[in-house]
Amino acid sequence: MNIVKASAFASVSYFALSIAAFAQATGSPASGQPGVSGATTLPPVIVQRLERKRTAATHSSKPQGSSGTSNRSRPGRQAPAPIVTAQGAGQSGSIPSQTPVPGYVANEGSGATKTNTPLMQTPGSISVVTHQQIVDQNAQSISEALRYTPGVIPEQRGINETSLEYLYSRGFQATTFLDGLPIAPPTNAGTGVGFNFMSRDPYFLDRIESIRGPLSVLYGQVPPGGFFNLVSKLPTEDPYHEVFFQTGSYGRAEGGFDFSGPITDDKTWLYRFTGLGLTTGTQTDFVDQQRVAIAPSVTWRPDQDTKLTLMATYQNDPKAGAYNFVPAVGTVLPGAIKIGPSFDTGNPTFDQFKKEETSVGYLFEHRFDDVWQIKQNVRYSYNDIYIQNAADGAYLTPGGTAIERNPYINQGTLGSFVIDNEAIATFNTGFLRHQVVFGVDYQNYQYDHRFLEDYTSSYSPAPLSLTNPSYQSIPLPNFLLGTSSRQSTGQTGLYAQDQIGIGKLTIVGGLREDWSTSHIESLKTLAATDQNDSALTGRIGAIYNFDNGVAPYVSYSTSFQPQLGADINGNGFLPTEGKQTEVGVKYQPVGTKNIFTIAAFDINQTNVLVSLGGGLSAQVGGVRSQGIEFEARNYLTENLQAIFSYTYDDAKNVSRLPAGFGADVQGIPYNMASAWLSYDMPTYLAPGLKLNGGARFIDGTWDNTNTIRIPSFTLVDLGAQYDFGRQFPTLKGYTASINVTNLFNKTYIASCINTAYCVYGQGRLALARLAYRW
Repeated sequence: MNIVKASAFASVSYFALSIAAFAQATGSPASGQPGVSGATTLPPVIVQRLERKRTAATHSSKPQGSSGTSNRSRPGRQAPAPIVTAQGAGQSGSIPSQTPVPGYVANEGSGATKTNTPLMQTPGSISVVTHQQIVDQNAQSISEALRYTPGVIPEQRGINETSLEYLYSRGFQATTFLDGLPIAPPTNAGTGVGFNFMSRDPYFLDRIESIRGPLSVLYGQVPPGGFFNLVSKLPTEDPYHEVFFQTGSYGRAEGGFDFSGPITDDKTWLYRFTGLGLTTGTQTDFVDQQRVAIAPSVTWRPDQDTKLTLMATYQNDPKAGAYNFVPAVGTVLPGAIKIGPSFDTGNPTFDQFKKEETSVGYLFEHRFDDVWQIKQNVRYSYNDIYIQNAADGAYLTPGGTAIERNPYINQGTLGSFVIDNEAIATFNTGFLRHQVVFGVDYQNYQYDHRFLEDYTSSYSPAPLSLTNPSYQSIPLPNFLLGTSSRQSTGQTGLYAQDQIGIGKLTIVGGLREDWSTSHIESLKTLAATDQNDSALTGRIGAIYNFDNGVAPYVSYSTSFQPQLGADINGNGFLPTEGKQTEVGVKYQPVGTKNIFTIAAFDINQTNVLVSLGGGLSAQVGGVRSQGIEFEARNYLTENLQAIFSYTYDDAKNVSRLPAGFGADVQGIPYNMASAWLSYDMPTYLAPGLKLNGGARFIDGTWDNTNTIRIPSFTLVDLGAQYDFGRQFPTLKGYTASINVTNLFNKTYIASCINTAYCVYGQGRLALARLAYRW
């Protein structure tokens, strides 16, 4: 521990000395020369100070697919070269507006460093699902959009992923962020938010970033496997308008719109207004899905250095889709009766699943000069979910011909307020190039959860026959379970990060201190528990860019997650801790956009709770995840794009109790592989026609007792798009597409938690879409 504190002190001292040197160097505005360093041994800081004239914003339109970053020319001496670039343009330009990345290859991301850093200069594994990929694959959920991403198990819960997205990364359940702010705290012992997952329809997103490995150094409590950063569609400088209608399997009817552009002629004010509505049946008998969602936003740019974007979202799912488990016997195990993927183990006259979400917030950034920039991101959100189901799990009767009825109600509300403040400085100290991020963030969550199951009387509904199901009337359960509670959690974090450039070498290092508080009050007993935790986390990594495009890297990072409760001696549980070592190589052939990445990782999570029976737990558990990932995103030819990925992940429970040591982590496959191709037909052959398709392989997995083996499966997807305007000028703006997932209608179980909680994967789904853009 003393070594950790000493290292922390040394790193913080380094940051302080760097900034002190910088402040000293800029102490004379008239001269703009570095200040006298006295006895310090730090190299001189070369920083440009400029006299700048404040004017109203004047913005030039950028073509669709441009980098969105301009290199602004300024008078005076040469500014220091920044540590990172934005698609090849310097960070010292004016604040850009959003433009989508063309194709499938993104060259930069912001989630891993909180700066727009090229992926080839980031020592870590990052995948960017671009807007074009979301459109071509016609993803209907975040889970579907991540199907071709290495290290990610996006549909472990099968058809239940529609509105409850259980996303896994490198063997651990992952957290989801929206525009760099957490949507909700990660699920963990005593601190999760039950089923109150905030979800976003991918139609409202510009891209999705998969950041793999622990990154508490920038975000606080996150799982060791990584997280996903969803990036919203934002107002654009150029006018953009789209309306679409979509139909398909299960009587789907969906329509939407996306309008964006300048409000004023000088483009000081921009807007975006996106919305959709859908109604459809689902694979499960008697279960429907309905959604209405809108997302307005307005951007104000009073000058070239300031941008404020106000954002709001509203999503209402009065019918949120399937929440349907099946037993292992009769699906993955032999049984008296075969249970098909459409069988409803609930009760259509009783079951309800609905959710409603609202959020408001803003993104603010201001650049003072070539060195300093500040950002502040704020969001308040509220989520209300209600699940009423006739079967808490699919437990078979002794003869295996019927399913026991176990009605329950799960109702929860989640209010969250999150704010992140950043100060970014880009400067040189001698031959070192720096981009330093200082930040303080705060998160507050108010979670109210009621869980009712069974009855205070001896009443018990009749079992549901598998051969002749009769969905009878069932009264509402009225027995309040002890897990019902009211929780209040808060987290304050102070962090610093330096991206240092030394020639072709980039070093990224940072430290963070977190203070978290938790208050939980039982709605059953009214007993209250308070707990305070703190944690120091960090990261250090380096990547070297050779002239031939090869870039080897190495990194080490840590994470933490608080846990509520106490051990047998009354001592509060410690937070779980995650540690990862990663080595890898990135390759971008010179003169191309193509990126190849291979990485090997070793993650260890400690202080995991293990049940001792009798309601007691001890922190003697652990999880070790070791594996290899490969990803290639490239243009095979001018018209042919490809995404290839492979993952090997050996995720084991490493409890200190012999009974649990060495067991596979539930639902995590050893091997996953995927390939996706997209071909734009040549103009001389079929102008406007694009064909695409892919295949996904998921290896077999185990349930949480390691007694039920779920078989592997391979799925094939196909799609086609046609731009009518390429062939018929009078139809300019019209596009049509058709997508079919699981083309061969493979029947498979996505995963099993135990004998009563298995879930089918999605069968064949066909969608046809017609859109008009102008």
